[in-house]
Amino acid sequence: MLPLTTAVVAFAVALVATPAVRFAAARTGLLDVPGPRSSHARATPRGGGLVLVAALAAALVVLAPAPWRDRPDVAALLLAGGALALTGLADDRFSLPAPWRLGLETTAAATLVAVSGGFERVPLPPPLDVPLGPLAGAAAVVWIVAVVNFYNFLDGIDGLAALQGAVTGMGVALAGWDAFATLFGAALAGGCAAFLCFNWSPARIFLGDVGSLLLGFAFAALPLLAPPPQRPRAVFFVALSLWLFLADASFTLLSRLARGARWDEPHREHLYQRLVRIGASHRTVAAGIGTGSAVLTAAALVGWRAGTAVELAAALFALALFTAEWAVVRAREARAGAA
Repeated sequence: MLPLTTAVVAFAVALVATPAVRFAAARTGLLDVPGPRSSHARATPRGGGLVLVAALAAALVVLAPAPWRDRPDVAALLLAGGALALTGLADDRFSLPAPWRLGLETTAAATLVAVSGGFERVPLPPPLDVPLGPLAGAAAVVWIVAVVNFYNFLDGIDGLAALQGAVTGMGVALAGWDAFATLFGAALAGGCAAFLCFNWSPARIFLGDVGSLLLGFAFAALPLLAPPPQRPRAVFFVALSLWLFLADASFTLLSRLARGARWDEPHREHLYQRLVRIGASHRTVAAGIGTGSAVLTAAALVGWRAGTAVELAAALFALALFTAEWAVVRAREARAGAA
């Protein structure tokens, strides 16, 4: 019952804290003012990720101190996650240069990996899980930094990132590869679910970078708490749950790099943004992607328990699902252009 209680406490804290953070953000000018590449039309308070920090702190300190005492890897995760949350808050307020932010993200990831270790095999089902050898630590750092940035890229419409956080957090809690990861995932799920009450379209507050960097880091880092032999499977589990985020971000980034565009330049070219541009509502797009992520997380849970054959099938299903999303976007754009 402890994970459920942790989720409920985080939900309650976030439900109370969100209006307070929203009020403080508005009073201090921490606002997301719409620009030419924005998906919203009015200035909206941001920095809502502070709500998740409060929910996590309350749930883990009050209810679940035992699973993280005397554990250097957990201490490193909390330290690095806190540093990235502060980085995100500074970015929300002052718009940090991209190289600075990337350097801080890499430092946080490297700090955790130095303490916890990386993953020794490619995080794919056999026979694709080839040994990484001396690249194990570097691969873990790249994984964390990539997920942090990709999660941030996909936090662009009302409700999407918070809904994904609730889905993946609950998935991590149910997978149960580590006692602390279970409670942390449950707390994230509860906090995101409560925040979603204020972030669903039309959003009254945004997560901001403080929230998206924290969520991206947490989901990338929690698999490194698993016993070393299980880490590649835990990474694969999270990648499958986040697949529609990771695939959209990867596809769009590679497409932009192929035509010489800057990777760090703001844009509205992600698949979810293209759907909104041609008339789909924030609610429809967020609900559709959230539903797909829930299905993939359920498949990941079955694969976690059933083994290689199901994991391979889940990976193929994930590829098919993203291909279907891309095809829907192209078809709707073609119809909109023809009209």
